[in-house]
Amino acid sequence: MTTTKIKLRLILLFLFATLVSATGFILIRKTLSAHEEKQRVASQISQLPNKLPFIALDKMSYSHPGQKTFIFHFHPDCEHCSYEAKAIQTNIHAFGAAQLIWISEADAPTIRKFAKVNKLEHLPNVHWMADTASVFRQVFGSSAVPAVLIYDENGKLLKNYRGETKPSALLKYLNNESETGR
Repeated sequence: MTTTKIKLRLILLFLFATLVSATGFILIRKTLSAHEEKQRVASQISQLPNKLPFIALDKMSYSHPGQKTFIFHFHPDCEHCSYEAKAIQTNIHAFGAAQLIWISEADAPTIRKFAKVNKLEHLPNVHWMADTASVFRQVFGSSAVPAVLIYDENGKLLKNYRGETKPSALLKYLNNESETGR
């Protein structure tokens, strides 16, 4: 083997080792960043904010109600959201005095139509809000629809559901049967 071939192999070996090291460093950095972001979001949503930066579509004056609060993130055109709303309406009596706040980035007339179609308008414990500034993600850490965040009487997060959720899963948090899965 000639000296030139040996030098070429050493250069290729050095380049390969550098590439592997750089790739490993990038993967570790991304993993750490994702973990840090997950912790930041968990901390951020662990307590219900004192003020919600959304536009209330009813006469709701938001404050910690001293009762369980369900935050529903939805979009009126979402089939899963419609199913969930219909299921909630069918079981609305079971939610008792819990506060149900529905928040969407859709415009006010579209949200009101969704409330009317799903027979959830004008109920004393059901409130509608428009996220015209698209800040739901900054406040609650995710912009998935549908999503449900459940807070206890003191505003502490009990559960964060992403995706369609059946009322039976939500109702167990009213009866304090489950306080896990935060």
